[in-house]
Amino acid sequence: MDNYRVAFFDIDGTLADNQLPRELAFTERVPDSAKKALKKLKENKIEPVIASGRHYRTLLDLANSLGVDSIISSNGNCVHYQGALIHQNVIPTKVVTQLIQQLKQATIEFMLETPNGIYYLEDSTYRGEHPTGKFGLNEQDPLPKDIVQLIVPLKDLSHFKLAEDSPLIIEKVAPFTANIHLKTGTKAEGIQKICSSMGIDTAQALAFGDEENDFTMFHTVGFPVAMGNATPSLKEKAAYVTDSVSNDGIWKACLHLNLISEQ
Repeated sequence: MDNYRVAFFDIDGTLADNQLPRELAFTERVPDSAKKALKKLKENKIEPVIASGRHYRTLLDLANSLGVDSIISSNGNCVHYQGALIHQNVIPTKVVTQLIQQLKQATIEFMLETPNGIYYLEDSTYRGEHPTGKFGLNEQDPLPKDIVQLIVPLKDLSHFKLAEDSPLIIEKVAPFTANIHLKTGTKAEGIQKICSSMGIDTAQALAFGDEENDFTMFHTVGFPVAMGNATPSLKEKAAYVTDSVSNDGIWKACLHLNLISEQ
């Protein structure tokens, strides 16, 4: 395939195998074949970029191990290009305050995410899958002013809905987790920011994904690739469906699309 300059990769279920124990670090859940594929892409002048719903700091070790210099994190609400923060989409304090009241009334636990860290409430037991490296808040502490999204357990949202005129959206980002963030904050917006910084068109981009929060990526890039373990609805939007992450789906797709060679 000609003229592709950048490839965007989701993490959970795309680069990282969700079938492996969640306690393992991302670097331990990425198949060797995927690591090799990203290295070859870079050698072929196709820049690999991480595009995840997860927090920037939780992705740094993985990015460094893969030789990835740019990261779309927090579902596009934070964008780092070659290590520099070039975009963030902050939820207005009034909107956050109202949402927190709604979640508390519905007895739904949550964490608050900013570009600099993730905050949990000290009277809550919810710490997410990776509880270390987070900050505690008590009832008397002021809210951080740069909240970009809230992290909530997916199972708690079965009977929770936002108002139709809400500026927020709920997105499933992993098997057990959902994020709540501004409707204007998407992976598509992150892709546009990265492509603009590279001086290229989004048609020169590929995207690899497996979940609902990858829809906007698929609508934006020139060539969307769904993993074999992707949701059926995402597969319908793909230009190509590869094998699952555990069966070397990234490697096989890159070979099939002539982005890399076997040698």
